Parts: sequence; structure tokens; C-alpha cells
Amino acid sequence: MTLLAFEAQTDIEHQILKAQAGALSGDALLRRMADADLYIPSTGEVQTDGSGFKPVLVDQDGLPFVVVFSAMSRQPKDMAGYMMQMNGRQFFLRLPAGYGVMINPGYDAQMLVPPHGMAAFKEDLARPVARTSDPG
Repeated sequence: MTLLAFEAQTDIEHQILKAQAGALSGDALLRRMADADLYIPSTGEVQTDGSGFKPVLVDQDGLPFVVVFSAMSRQPKDMAGYMMQMNGRQFFLRLPAGYGVMINPGYDAQMLVPPHGMAAFKEDLARPVARTSDPG
């Protein structure tokens, strides 16, 4: 399968290219993705309350992955009829146990985060961030 060339369209996509070039770690990239908007294809019509959402799942080596894109324009037209835009942190924290994430499938900058990697990342995201006091 020929992968599509990936030209950054959003800030997070510039970060993806930095990680691909080795200038940003995978962990740092996932943290930045948690602060970005993600686009999740759905085979069902998504209502304002989130009902009807049916993510596109892909099996990779016997493991289930939820398909996610870093820009709305990345989703192939024949993949799903609907798309849900969601903050990355909210998406990652709501992802059920046992699922990985496939980011930008079909592009030369695609990423796979296996289920065990997502579990560890979700634990990390759920931890409270230590705040420093401002002496000023």
C-alpha cells in the first residue's frame, strides 16, 4: 500500500513531523496531542450529547485500534460518514481499556499506540499535575 505524503496543516501536525524527525519524543508528542483537537471518524451519526458515536476500528496483529486523525481533512471520504471533533485529553481518557489508537492511517506520518501503551498513557494523564506556587 502506498502511503500518502504528509504535509502539516495544523500545529499538532508540525509536532508530528518533529517527532518523526527525532526532534521530539513519542511521549512528548502524545502529551501535546492530549492538548490538541482530534478528529475521530464515526460510522454512526454523532449527536450533540455524543450518542450515536461508532468509531472506526482497525485490527492490527490481532489488536483493536481506534482510528483518529490530526486534521479534519485527513479522513478518506469512503471511511465513515461522520466525524467527531474532540479534545485529545478527553478522547484518550474515555478510550476503553484494551484499545490502541491509530493516528493518521494511510499517511507516511501515521502512528500506532498499542493498547498497553494507551493504558500507561491514560494513567499518566489521570495523575494530578504538581503546581508550583508563584512567589510574586
